This record gives sequence, C-alpha cells and structure tokens, in this order.
Amino acid sequence: MDKQLDKNLEVAQNLMDDFLRRTGITDPDRNSNQRYLWTDAFAVQACFALSHEQNGGDYQAYALCLIDLVHSNLGKHRADDPRKGWISGLPAEEGKNHPTAGGLRIGKKLSERLNGEPIDHSLEWERDGQYFHYLTRWFYALLQAYRETGSRKYARWAAELIKVGEKFINRDKSGIRMFWKMNTNLTKPMVGSMGAHDALEGLICTISAIDVFPESKPSLEFLESEMQFVCQDMNWFTTDPLGIGTLLLDTARAAELSFNMKPLPASIRPEYLFADSIAGLHAYARQVYNELEPADSRLAFRECGLALGFRVLYGMKEKYAGLDIDYSELEKFLHLVEGIEKFWTRPSSQKSKTWLAHQDINTVTLAAGLLARNYPGVFCAAADSA
Repeated sequence: MDKQLDKNLEVAQNLMDDFLRRTGITDPDRNSNQRYLWTDAFAVQACFALSHEQNGGDYQAYALCLIDLVHSNLGKHRADDPRKGWISGLPAEEGKNHPTAGGLRIGKKLSERLNGEPIDHSLEWERDGQYFHYLTRWFYALLQAYRETGSRKYARWAAELIKVGEKFINRDKSGIRMFWKMNTNLTKPMVGSMGAHDALEGLICTISAIDVFPESKPSLEFLESEMQFVCQDMNWFTTDPLGIGTLLLDTARAAELSFNMKPLPASIRPEYLFADSIAGLHAYARQVYNELEPADSRLAFRECGLALGFRVLYGMKEKYAGLDIDYSELEKFLHLVEGIEKFWTRPSSQKSKTWLAHQDINTVTLAAGLLARNYPGVFCAAADSA
C-alpha cells in the first residue's frame, strides 16, 4: 500500500477510535445515549469502511451498535419531554420493529420551541426537532448497513424513514415547497424556509428506497411525484463548502442509480448535478476559500464535508467512466481537497476553538473523507447492486 494512503488510514482510524471512546461506544464509563444524528450517520459509514480495512471484526459491530443506539434514543422522546416512548406513537414492541416510522430527532441540546413561544433564529440552531437533511444522512447509513449485513430490516427502516418526508412538504396558494425543520412529532414547521438540496436528496433517497425495498413502492409513489415536482427546473449551485460536498455526494448517488439502469428525472441526472458541482467548486476556490485563514476562523466539518464528497465521486471515476462526467474537470480541485485534509489533520488545527467546539462532527467528517480515499463506495449506497 502507498505510504501516504496507509498514513491516512491510520489517522482516520485514530480519529474514529477517539470518537467511539469519547461517545461511549467503546468506553462504558462514558454516556453512549447522547447521540447526534448527522455525526452518527457518517460515523456508521466510517465504521463500515474500517471494517473493510480490518476484514470485519469490531468496527462492523460498532456500526450496528450505533444504529441501535440512535434508534433507541433519537427515535424516542427526550428524557425531559413529558411525552414518552417512540415519537411515531407506536407501542413499545411495534416501535422497536419500526424505529424510524416517525422520523428521528436531531439530538440538539435544547428541547424544541414550545407552542406560542416566539422564534429566536439564533437559538433555533440549538433546539431539537427534525431536520429533513439529517434524515437523508441516516437513510444512507441504513442502506449501507443493508449492504454490509444483507439484513432487509435495514432497507425497510430506510424506506420507512424517507416516507416521513411527506410531512416536510407543503402545498399552498404560492406553490409547493419543503420546510427545512419540523417539530419532533412532525405536526408543524419550526423553520419555514427550504433547504437548498432537501428536495434533491429526498428524490434520490425515494428512488433508492423503491429500488432496494420494492415493497415500499406503493407507499412512496406519491412522495416521489411530489419530490419530482419540487425538483423541476431547480438550480443546485452553491458556494457553501458543505453544500458543494453534499452535491458531489448526490452526483455519485445519481451516478450509481444511472449505472444500475435506473431512469432519473432530468433535474437530478448525474451530469446535471456534476455541472452545478463544478461551478460551485470554481466559485468557492476563487471567491471564498483561503488556505491561509487561521483555524479559529474556519469550520472543519464544512470544509471536510466538501473533501468527503470530492473523495467519493473522484474515487468512483473508473466505475462511472461511461457516464457523462468529466473527471478531468474534477481533478483540477484535487490540490484544494488535499490542502483541506492536510490542514485539519495538523495537531495545531485540532487545538483551535472551532475544532473543539464541534469536536465530534469535525472528527467524524474528517475521518470519513480520509477513508473515502480507499472505500468511496461505502459512502455511496444508492442502488441495490446485489
């Protein structure tokens, strides 16, 4: 193995080992019940990547343990909520068999905003509820669990999870849109704006769910048509690094579906997503990114999110060679991604205020990007390749 690749795998493993210990997965003296959906979704995939590197063993068990912990905590009401049990409202045993049927909480430190309480936009970032784009992250973690284990319960849970996307869609006189954030039981919006890529991710997830779990098709056809309607004529361009990384991941997932002969609407075809990704990368590299900016002025998980998306799509270039994706254009940004990874693997950068303030999500996102160099497919579960 190339020495640099070997070093990156070592760094990624150390990062993940630290996360698993710090969050109670491997250290029984730590609290393992304090979960955060976004971070744990990528942690599950990173553990599966490490299980490939280690030829199985403990890391697959850690991934499956994380899934169970997320469901038993974020699939239920908070300890400080007067409501108890599964947020789906299902009885205890049935809820255990369908843990994603009511969606999953974000895992924020503060409880959701109370009825009649005025919105504080800065405080809303710290309040619980449900983010649709976090549900799509967890969706792919479950699909990868299905791929790794062959257990169809994970595919079923993924399909049941994306089904709740219907609750985020709103039709009124002004048209159709998606709410960015809902309350825990999905009865009212907490933030009325629409996420830049929520509909895109929702449509790809819905098509993927029908592919891997065909039994879900009757229940998901309405959601698929609604998502298609929202997606039509959309421009996915963004200069936000995390948004670009998401778009690159979605390009890879759309490519996976196309590679497996799944017809896609024009608005989410891989070549269309790729064009917006490249435009975003050019703008980010030219107008936003400053490699000399100090760590305290940067957010690792946003930059590393870009690196992860790049590594996944770039790492699948041989598989998707027949698709209309110009990898020579993508390769122009390899130096930018390598610079991001080099910067955030430095011990001095990991002592910065912004790293320590978001330590878990920074750790996992950086580790995932480093692992995606060798195992991009682990982060790209979209179609049933079996």
